Amino acid sequence: MGYSEFYCHFCGVSFNIIFRLESGELDVPGPHDGQCDETDPINSTDDDDTAQDPDYQFQRDYEENDPYEYDSDYESTDGMSLDEEAHEKEGSEGNSGDANTDSERQMYYNWVLQTFDPRSATRGDPQPHVGYFDSPMSGYSADAISPEEARGCRTAQFLVHKTAPRDQWQADQLHEPWEIDGDWSLSGICDGTPSRDTDIPTVWPVRNGIEAVETDNVDMGVQATSPDDIAMPFHPWCFDIFCRQSKIQFQRINVSRLMTWRNAEFDWAAFGSFPRAKEVKASQEQWWSHDPGTEYLVSNPLYVPGLPEILLSAVKDEGKGASYGPDDKTRSSQSPTKRHSPSHNSQADLLSVLPAEIQLMIIDYLGSSDITSLSIASRAFAELPNSVWYRLVRREMPWLWEAWDESECKHRPSLWTNITTAEIKSVIRARSTYAKALSEDVYTEHAAERVAEYRFPLSVIMPDQVKLPRMNTEWRRVLVQIQLNWGRLKGLQNRQRIWVDVEEVVRRIRKFDV
Repeated sequence: MGYSEFYCHFCGVSFNIIFRLESGELDVPGPHDGQCDETDPINSTDDDDTAQDPDYQFQRDYEENDPYEYDSDYESTDGMSLDEEAHEKEGSEGNSGDANTDSERQMYYNWVLQTFDPRSATRGDPQPHVGYFDSPMSGYSADAISPEEARGCRTAQFLVHKTAPRDQWQADQLHEPWEIDGDWSLSGICDGTPSRDTDIPTVWPVRNGIEAVETDNVDMGVQATSPDDIAMPFHPWCFDIFCRQSKIQFQRINVSRLMTWRNAEFDWAAFGSFPRAKEVKASQEQWWSHDPGTEYLVSNPLYVPGLPEILLSAVKDEGKGASYGPDDKTRSSQSPTKRHSPSHNSQADLLSVLPAEIQLMIIDYLGSSDITSLSIASRAFAELPNSVWYRLVRREMPWLWEAWDESECKHRPSLWTNITTAEIKSVIRARSTYAKALSEDVYTEHAAERVAEYRFPLSVIMPDQVKLPRMNTEWRRVLVQIQLNWGRLKGLQNRQRIWVDVEEVVRRIRKFDV
């Protein structure tokens, strides 16, 4: 069948996203320069000497070829990560002053490596290197999207059916509450995905014995395989958005009905006809089409660079309050007809004579752009109550959960939304090295593993979640600033797109939620 990708089942976007530099930016080593081999870009091994010193602090050798991480570790053509095969540096003391320079050099080199060895990014059929910059699949330009914006775009996770009875399923330190009693659980994660015809994804960490996942968007009808045997693929950030909507609509994370819907519409026709943004449909070719202008499709919708600053700029100091409270009916007790507004002609301002209640009823039927035009035409609408702008934000931006009241949806993103495969592998390698050293001393293998897990926990620092206080936020400023900065808030654009897709998923789930 040749190279063939599966996509995120929620948003329809590929996991095999690649990035490129502009042509001619920097000299790239050729395949015979000793640094870039076509079948194994980096040929190196872990330094076994580190096992002799459990407290050895691992340091990166930037002269070796670690992957540049937009999301997680960059996968080589043989399925092993470059990060996993990289040398540990020996005798690195005294070189810390060159770290920044080396890091930047390595960053550029690895982008170029991905560009000129596209198979190592997609693990598909070999592609010619000549003219790769002009190829439709040459990747998104680094000038159009930053690493911070794209973090997580290659991370795939899967909903897998529990094969063991519920009472035998073992929760771990990473489990979500809904996983304990349900029939489905989350797998580990991987960076990029293989072609359907070559392999199945290997995930990290291994959870309940699952290290490789059979997954797809469609049931191929293989004999002796039931739909439940095929896991559902998605971005962790897309599953997070589903969890938020599910809590609102079903008062729980309704995974069982999600998979009931998936199994009921589990063929080519159903997946292909699912309504999606036109940019997604156009990009779903044999290889993902990295068209300029569609970079927002791979932007992180949860952690959007620049958004917290924009939102917090609309929050007034504690105690001062916003201009108007949420229950205000009018700006003040003064009649609208008596307010002085030199920019409007009172002779022609017929709307100003309307009662305040009628004015607010008119507002309820208008969008923010129409209200802005109306405020120019009539002084009665020049300064509206803060509560009006709050309602507009909630109506026009239902996906702006920073504006939600805490009681509407109690939710915190899971650690899967802010961890990479490389980070997980790094912890696992450190544990393995430490446990090996301990077991060679006086510890049993089991005890050594337990101590190593304690010594190297899989901890994730989650970004602070912005919550806008309803009373102390200038909601007009929130609306206006998001509109003004919309072009550079790619992650927020993607959040809006995914929100609409998940709304459709939830609508279809309702048919089975009886």
